[in-house]
Amino acid sequence: MIHKIKRVTYGRLMKKLLIRLIPENIYQALETAANEAERSLEGHARYILTQSVESKKNISGGDRYQHEITERLNNILPTVNKFRRGSPLTPAKLAELLGHQNALSAENWFTGNEVPGFIDLNNLSELLGCCAEWLKFGERVPFPMNSQSRINWKGGSTEDVDALLAPDAKGNPVTFIRIIRLTNSAGNILILREFKDTLSTDFFYTNLHLSEEIGNGGFNDLADFLVILQELYSRYIKGNFFVKSYDLSENDLSLYYREGHCHPHYLIEHGCQESVWWEDIWHSEMLERRGKKGYYFWEGDKALIERLHNY
Repeated sequence: MIHKIKRVTYGRLMKKLLIRLIPENIYQALETAANEAERSLEGHARYILTQSVESKKNISGGDRYQHEITERLNNILPTVNKFRRGSPLTPAKLAELLGHQNALSAENWFTGNEVPGFIDLNNLSELLGCCAEWLKFGERVPFPMNSQSRINWKGGSTEDVDALLAPDAKGNPVTFIRIIRLTNSAGNILILREFKDTLSTDFFYTNLHLSEEIGNGGFNDLADFLVILQELYSRYIKGNFFVKSYDLSENDLSLYYREGHCHPHYLIEHGCQESVWWEDIWHSEMLERRGKKGYYFWEGDKALIERLHNY
């Protein structure tokens, strides 16, 4: 259904707005309201639109902040529940996890009737695994990737492995290390570190490129990397954490992570292809078993991996 054209005058400039497909019940209610207000249908529609715009202009700073917090909370909760194992999080469950005596305040946060304080927002960001600055102020993105990190500062020594297994800022120990190789020509290596009792993660590009597109410095870094993986494996088989490796296309990184608007767990679940390369790439015996097809893990990798082992 196509209804009447609405005209708005700004000085001498006439703007026209054609509104299509208004539901019949809404149109009838608008018509009734226009008659009661003794306005034309077009005039009443113009009045309602003007009131809507002006009310947003006049909203107080506190009301605006409360509305923005409510909007971000209602956006982030279903995003987290898409990948979270177990029963979905609800405002009531969040209240219990925060140590509240009842769910009233948390329910009000999600309906826009109350605003959480900064302490609750910081704790919510940890429970939901999102960026505290985004939740509190709308800055950055919900799930930002950290800056590039060099993982072989100590030449592939045990100290480099210690750094990978270091707890987060609150002392939560590492529970999972996910090592991701991009399947582009550069073979960038990304690492995702996960921690106990929180959805907050440490997700970053490394200085490593597992490909032929490296110079002498990059080759030495990769040699250190193989030593790091070997030491990491020796701790993994005796430790209380897990390690897995994956292959990931740049397209899937962009599609499923979307520059920090989806949690890295969602990327792992939907975009990454699990591979055992982290366990076998440093292991001569396992490589010998795998190398029957002219490559080990991906086409063209054999020459590079053998050079690393010879080195």
